[in-house]
Amino acid sequence: MSRRTDTLPNLERHLERCAISLKPAVKREGVDAWFPYYAGYSPGFVREALSGLGAQPGWTVLDPWNGAGTTTSVADALGCDAVGLDINPVAALVAAARLERSANTSHAEGLANQLLEVAGRNDIDLAENDPLLEWLSPRVTRRYRSIEGAVLALLGTKEGVRVNLQTETPPPFAAFFILCLVRAAKRFARMKRNSNPTWITPEKRGDTRTETFDRAFLAMVAACAADAERATSERCASRSTASAVSLADARALFLDDSSVDAVITSPPYCTRIDYFRATAFELAALGISADGKRFRTLRSGAMGTNLMRSTTPDVASQPSAVQQLLKRIKKHPSKASNTYYYKHYAQYFDDARLSVSEIGRVLKPEATALLVVQSSYYKDIPVPLGDLYAALGDELGFRSRVVLRVPVRRVLATINPRAMHHEAERRYSEEVVALQRVT
Repeated sequence: MSRRTDTLPNLERHLERCAISLKPAVKREGVDAWFPYYAGYSPGFVREALSGLGAQPGWTVLDPWNGAGTTTSVADALGCDAVGLDINPVAALVAAARLERSANTSHAEGLANQLLEVAGRNDIDLAENDPLLEWLSPRVTRRYRSIEGAVLALLGTKEGVRVNLQTETPPPFAAFFILCLVRAAKRFARMKRNSNPTWITPEKRGDTRTETFDRAFLAMVAACAADAERATSERCASRSTASAVSLADARALFLDDSSVDAVITSPPYCTRIDYFRATAFELAALGISADGKRFRTLRSGAMGTNLMRSTTPDVASQPSAVQQLLKRIKKHPSKASNTYYYKHYAQYFDDARLSVSEIGRVLKPEATALLVVQSSYYKDIPVPLGDLYAALGDELGFRSRVVLRVPVRRVLATINPRAMHHEAERRYSEEVVALQRVT
């Protein structure tokens, strides 16, 4: 199917006509419940978006902020070669597990019992600084590491070498078992929640008997295998795909120029959500301590991070709409507006510009990227993120347009009671920004 010169008006009409919900269901089920992020969009939106773009089996569909893998799982099920990238090892693990759709899952329960047998023969020397010891007792942590070692030894090798979960994404079947192990272990952790619901810390070490932990792992494998089987039965294409999930940075994509047929993604919102603090337990399970250098490097490198880098953002290269917003923030009378907060927003839009430029490089001519974003506020200053990304796209030579705008009632700002002062007069929306490469 050949693409029209300007597909955006037709795409806008298609999305309005199908009236699909952007937000995931409040109560997520099946594979969508394996790791529900606060941000994200529904599988139905991805299906309709790909339909509106005219996607065909064999297309390469990219999500450079892949999160828990909604885009990659839906695109793969439609027969597209999905490429999912994220800098968070937890997100990549979940997305890779969701790609496990073969007959392997029907044998998962039997294999899980074999893994427990192998784990029982593993002689584990538990490191004193194991990050999981902040959350779980030594005996639970030791059992966890024994099972993890069995999974990696049997399923998680590349060229004969075990995958390093801190820096690599395991193959889908190994990712499936590691995710089940992480989810089972989390049931025994004692969490302390703060006024910011995304900031999770350990309250005390969780503990249980080894036999109880093993049963929890087996139960989780059985439940997730059933979820995966249902997802496999819903596949719309029989084509064998070459989908993959990797750890990678949206600002420096490893893909070839003009190699991608479509992008469907949701960049981090401009709301200072700390996705790494939100996944602190899962990162500890992968061997990354919240007090360690790797954790800080990941947080610092994330788009929208609360941490300030030593580099100076290139504000002059931003479109005028972004520059005007930054000036308003800098002049705001509230504390730290002209220092920390100005630098935070300047850093965010610098990351956005680099990432959108990379998306343009890897898109094929006339191909389209869809970015789902949410408007927000800095104090009383509106941050119309959809319009700002469209302006950024225009500046970088795209044909840009907000093709869908949906009012949103519940956002993170209304969850935190300390941020409620102006809420009655604020209006939020989720927006789909279409960026079509012109040449």
